[in-house]
Parts: sequence; structure tokens; C-alpha cells
Amino acid sequence: TLVIGGMVFSVSKADIVKNFSNDTGLSQEESQQYVENVKKDDLVPFDKLGSDLVSDGQSVLSEATNLDCVNYSYKWESVALTCPEGKSQLIMFGNDEIALGKAYITLASKSASKDDMSSVISLIDRNNADLKLEIVINVLDPKTLDETRKTNSYNKALLKSALESKE
Repeated sequence: TLVIGGMVFSVSKADIVKNFSNDTGLSQEESQQYVENVKKDDLVPFDKLGSDLVSDGQSVLSEATNLDCVNYSYKWESVALTCPEGKSQLIMFGNDEIALGKAYITLASKSASKDDMSSVISLIDRNNADLKLEIVINVLDPKTLDETRKTNSYNKALLKSALESKE
């Protein structure tokens, strides 16, 4: 059972597994294993998740604005990823994290709607796309990237399953 706003959704693990598999490209078995291994203690309320994302996004924006592309060279710079391009990608990533965080906070409110749920799903897609940005790949380790993608996909699968279920 998932409660969002004033709505109560009956969500099955099988639906979450199916949606998770569709989103990640993992097999049904791998998806089943991942979903089964998510413990209640691992689940964070949407408002907490949202405030963490807003905070992380603000940190990313702060880092991006402190980049000095004139006087410094950074380890991540390359022919394919110039400093101005990296800075631009970081700003986009930070803004998208903040948008997703605010959308999660909205889901925790009593007035949250199905439209808000759909909005979070599309912002999750945007955030997962950002995780493929050259700068993000250069500054985050592969394990963090993988876990963030899977967490995003789990939350998307949960929301998608709720929207597909009978209220």
C-alpha cells in the first residue's frame, strides 16, 4: 500500500518488478532480486528524499559557480569536455536535482495528485539522463552512479505501479 496525498494505492511487488525491469533493462530475475532486497529501513520518506536532493543540487550549483575556467585547469577537462561545457552540465544537473527534490516534497503533501506523481516520473527520467553527462561520469564513481540510477528507477517503478493500479 502506498499513500500519496489523500490517495491510497494498492501496489504489488510483481508490478514494481515489471516496471523496474522495463526502466533499467535488467532481466525479470535481476529486477526481482533487487526489489526483494529493498528493505523497509532502506525506504526514505519522499519529503526527506526531496530535501536531500534539493540540498545536493544546491551544492552542485555552488561547485559549478565556483569553477574558474580562466585561471585553472581541472582533472576532468579534456578535448571532449571543456571547462565551460562541464560547468554548463553541472548547472543543468544541479537544477534538475533541485526540481526532482521539490517534486518529491510535493508528493509528501496532503494535496499531492496523480499529476504530481507523473511529474516526478518525468523528472526521474531527466535525472537518470543527467547521470550520463560527461561531467557527472567524471566526478561520480561508477558504484554511486549505478546505485543512484537504480534508486531512481525503483521510485519510478513504485509510482508508475501506483498510477497503473486501482486507487
